[in-house]
Amino acid sequence: MSTFNGNVHFNNFLTLLRDYCPAVCGLMVFDREVNFVWKNEGSKIDPARIRPLMQVLSDGDTDDEIIELEQGEFSELVKLKNEFGEVVLLLSLYMSKDEKVQQESILQQKSFVLLSELLLADYQQSVALASKEDELNHMTDELTRRYEELNLVYKAEDQAMNIYHGRELLRQLVMNTSRFLNVDIIYLYIGGKNIAMHKFRGDNPVFQSETLFQCLRESIQPLLEVEKTSLVVNHIEDAIALGIKCDLPFKLVASPLVNIDNDVIGLLAIGSQNFAVDFSNSDRNLLDVMAKKASKIAQSHFDPLTGLENSHSFELILKDLLKQSVGLEVHHAIANVDIDRMAVVNDISGREAGDLLIKKVGQTLAGMVRTRDVVARIGSDKFGILLENCDLPTAKTVMKKISYAVSSIDMEWEGESHEVSVSIGIAPVNAQSQSVTSLLNAAETARNVSKERGRNSIHVLDLEDSELLQRKEQIRWVGRIQSALRDDRFMLHAQMIQPLKAGAGKPHYEILVRMQDEDGSAIPPGMFLPAAESFYLMSSIDYWVINRAFEELAQLNQQSEQGCQISINLSGQSLNDPAGLAAYIENKLEEYRLAAGDICFEITESAAIANIEDARVFIEQLHALGCEFSLDDFGTGLSSFSYLKNLRVDYLKIDGGFVRDILKDAVSESMVGAINQVGQAMQLKTVAEFVENDAIRQKLANIGVDYGQGYAIDKPSPFREIHLGEVKTA
Repeated sequence: MSTFNGNVHFNNFLTLLRDYCPAVCGLMVFDREVNFVWKNEGSKIDPARIRPLMQVLSDGDTDDEIIELEQGEFSELVKLKNEFGEVVLLLSLYMSKDEKVQQESILQQKSFVLLSELLLADYQQSVALASKEDELNHMTDELTRRYEELNLVYKAEDQAMNIYHGRELLRQLVMNTSRFLNVDIIYLYIGGKNIAMHKFRGDNPVFQSETLFQCLRESIQPLLEVEKTSLVVNHIEDAIALGIKCDLPFKLVASPLVNIDNDVIGLLAIGSQNFAVDFSNSDRNLLDVMAKKASKIAQSHFDPLTGLENSHSFELILKDLLKQSVGLEVHHAIANVDIDRMAVVNDISGREAGDLLIKKVGQTLAGMVRTRDVVARIGSDKFGILLENCDLPTAKTVMKKISYAVSSIDMEWEGESHEVSVSIGIAPVNAQSQSVTSLLNAAETARNVSKERGRNSIHVLDLEDSELLQRKEQIRWVGRIQSALRDDRFMLHAQMIQPLKAGAGKPHYEILVRMQDEDGSAIPPGMFLPAAESFYLMSSIDYWVINRAFEELAQLNQQSEQGCQISINLSGQSLNDPAGLAAYIENKLEEYRLAAGDICFEITESAAIANIEDARVFIEQLHALGCEFSLDDFGTGLSSFSYLKNLRVDYLKIDGGFVRDILKDAVSESMVGAINQVGQAMQLKTVAEFVENDAIRQKLANIGVDYGQGYAIDKPSPFREIHLGEVKTA
């Protein structure tokens, strides 16, 4: 039963009717289909009782009828017709028993006729508005249905984001767009990533033309880059208004694809023939949704600098390939390519030059492999290459060509020319490959071996290779180191640095780190530090040592008024972030309320030379706080003396290799003497390591070395257990 009343003012009609026709006390309204529409408030008469009577009136030839109700009440049933004589409304007018019903029908009264005309106009206008509203609701429902369908695709693709790699996701998106939009062509283009995909419907030669793609790239995309919003071309006038210069023998909608900074990087376009139905705002909105999805895929699966697939997408490709390789005799190859001396380019010419070099290398790699092969940027200056259906000898040949092509890159920046080369590691991908992680680790291990052999070299994985076996052993240590860091299973030992000349002073200890195994036993540094250095875990260890050494020194200072001085070793990896490390040390000095003069930092000569500018800045920052510095292993480098004048250090630690042989090797004795002489001339204190017996200690004292460190002086012991007291020469 209909309950429509729209915005019709039935109450107002009844009020006016009562004024002009006092006999009327109530009203009930039915539509032309004799569906109940409205009755006045307070009416006790059931519409179901009146409806059959209304049906009789509607089917009959008369326009009104008076019926008697119970208790002497009457109701006049009236038809209201439009100008075409069509019944629009049926009214039941109730007469009070206290009023005498006039002999003349109310339908014949002039006042009622005028009022009924007003009621009809009001009702018909309301019905028309309701009809439009129904149409709009229908359109809304249709759009909602389409958007819900599209949303299902959208969500399904979100789930697929972690299943498929970038190009496959974009291909699926083009297919889904084709399914949801009934068009003749779909075209997706991302120039910077060398991606162009299309899907045709039928064999229309207009759409299978490179001229069309060229028009989209060269005329439509520049418009999108300016407006940053989609455009619709249904007629030639639209093209003229937009300033499109190429001929468009088709209707078109194009939406921009954007990067994370909202810069336009490509487009997604749909086209239909000129006789097709015009594209609507609904089509435009749906394409915008798909374009946003394509933009999201581009942002999450492709490297923004090079346009190559990123490490996440590369891993998905490998995962898919491993699934396909199960149980099959297949041979693929994976390569890890690392740009040599990237840090030198960044240091000399700046980051912009470094980015340019990375782009050039990426373009070279992509241009040297087949279409089905994959090149991805998997690190700041590292690339992964997957060569499908390619054995190791062929892969090595391909990599040699790549190496030669990269070495031919012309890299000049602001007058500074740089030689370019890469180190490459190659590993097999076959049915025995266990996981993506193992594949990546294998290729990285081979690359590390290659890099250690020198620039511009290639190493193919060989399970019998002793260097590789050593590397695999280090990989096993990585997990143990990370676990020890998480579980706080490192501990500090200390070894005294004793004056060799007469006099006394504040005790001075070098802090040494040990790793505690899960069974509680101590693991010496020689077991885990090489792996930590190879896999860039030294910074994490350095930060742990600084914090724990400061904490334990603060506790020891509470036990002794004199306290002690400590030397802490810093790796070259930590010097890569001098500002961050300096800020951390300053905060810890303040946290533990330590005197900066009690802290000395040891930096190896090789680390200082490799990071000469960073080391200089770092030393100056901490010198300003009051900390001291020692240059460790001095004398092992080829340019030790020339670099020394550029670093403001307080101590020179003479390499133990010279000290150990000082009694039997004249050259070692001369080297120790020369280093000590340079140190004294520069007003630096000298420290000799590996003082293993009293004869060596006496020899060093005769040469004039200031301090000695070794088993003949003190053996390492837990730092927190040392007893602080005044240190005297023996």
